[in-house]
Amino acid sequence: MNSVNRIIYCIIDDVRSDQFFQLIEKDWLPNFKIFYEEGIFSKNCVTDFPAVTYPTHVSMITGTHTGNYQEELCHGVPLFNWMERAVAPPFFRSYDTVGSDEWIQIYKMNEDIGKNCQTILEMIKEGNKASILQFINRGADYFYPETKIKLIFYYLLLKNSRKVEKYLYRMNNIAIQNLIDTFKHPKKYFESNEPPIASLLWFVSPDILLHLYGSKSKQYLLNMRHIDTVFGFMLKKLKQMGYLDDTAIAVASDHGNYAVKTFGNLSNFIQKYKLYNYHPRKNVKGTINFTKFGGIGFINVKPRDCYSKSYWNLPQVKDLEIYGPKRINLLSELFKIQGCELMYYKDDNNRDDKGIIHLKRKIKNSGQIISGYLEYRRQGKDFQIKYYNESQNHDIFGYDKNENSSRLIDNKFHTPEEWLENTFHVNYPCYPELISRHFKNPRGGDIVISTKGSVVYNIAHGKQEDTSPYVHDLGLRNCSIVPLLIGGAKEIPHEEIKFCKTVDIVPTLLNMIHIKPHESTMGHSVI
Repeated sequence: MNSVNRIIYCIIDDVRSDQFFQLIEKDWLPNFKIFYEEGIFSKNCVTDFPAVTYPTHVSMITGTHTGNYQEELCHGVPLFNWMERAVAPPFFRSYDTVGSDEWIQIYKMNEDIGKNCQTILEMIKEGNKASILQFINRGADYFYPETKIKLIFYYLLLKNSRKVEKYLYRMNNIAIQNLIDTFKHPKKYFESNEPPIASLLWFVSPDILLHLYGSKSKQYLLNMRHIDTVFGFMLKKLKQMGYLDDTAIAVASDHGNYAVKTFGNLSNFIQKYKLYNYHPRKNVKGTINFTKFGGIGFINVKPRDCYSKSYWNLPQVKDLEIYGPKRINLLSELFKIQGCELMYYKDDNNRDDKGIIHLKRKIKNSGQIISGYLEYRRQGKDFQIKYYNESQNHDIFGYDKNENSSRLIDNKFHTPEEWLENTFHVNYPCYPELISRHFKNPRGGDIVISTKGSVVYNIAHGKQEDTSPYVHDLGLRNCSIVPLLIGGAKEIPHEEIKFCKTVDIVPTLLNMIHIKPHESTMGHSVI
């Protein structure tokens, strides 16, 4: 595309693909409808695992997945909340608010990503680059908010305001006004007087309103319309300044959402088996950490034999089978947690280029536990995964119920592209690839369990955060499938992409401005 000279990458937090395109077709989002009718769009864009703001944003902005970030070409952020066991004693990372060890941990994101990948802004070596409210901003020449004090002010305002919608609208306006001003007065933000060649933009407001009111609420829907309005204002201003016709603008979301009716409580389970949650300051003797547990639970376990009292080795399967003061088998007892239906954990001898992920599923009606495994080989773009399910009557992911996805239950290795093509339309799209990559990251969970959305716990580092019934994290399509639009420049064709992944957006945008992606990029250009 010879006429595209700059790019804008906009992430709207917490938007389901099906709902987004329904709103477009009902003329609720007239400005996004222009991109839908004139540009590139996909109704089946698969996000990362788990379907939570982080790691999904990191994957979207680097074009790569997580893994063994110290050795592989990949990023190092496995979860929104995770535990760093590479140091003794382990510390907690919590990106959402004030962390357990230091304030405003979201500023640690750029460090946590690691050195074996690059952001899209780092891949673009020349020209001015801006990041508006997007904290994954390595390579940016200008970032808003400019100071931590300003960020803390916004956080406290939103947390304590009785009229949160009013301030979220204001944030939407501020984001767009700041972006427009970098085009209108570039010398104010950059060393040169050239408008930015690349800009990142994040609308966080839908996620906040989702957790408060749900995606069908008046508050959520009106905010989506407001984002469409300010987005239209941005298009108008770019056109007036003469930049719209040579600017490719990508609009996507990081994850969808779902609602639950049942809240779980782990207190009885923890007390029964004396599984005391670790905390780096409050309980250093704890030997388990429920790192994050909404509908999916990520659990870190300290084995009996460690290098020292304060160090957490990676556990072996035998440590999970005989664990804690009551020497319980976690691989069976965790299924007694209300709603728990799925379980994943890794084998003892896994390497970066070879390994096995064990899978278990509890059949809801009979209580029978069936097993299977994922076997992976190679790394990066050459990654391949084999899925084996031992039951003849039930499939762990339900792939057997669909003609296309059932083809891959053949005890053979398949590429990420094959998994995408054959599972994008069913629940747990691309899960064999994404789960395998997660378990390669030493910061990830030792055991992952799932209620499949029947029960939610809202736990972070052993502490219940809230009782909101509106959540996201599952592998179901309502969480894992997000919308994608690309428009702006006249040269962009009108085309539907039947399926893609969020890691494909970075190489697609770079292809439009004739820049080669970093070698860590796992996605592919959709054009």
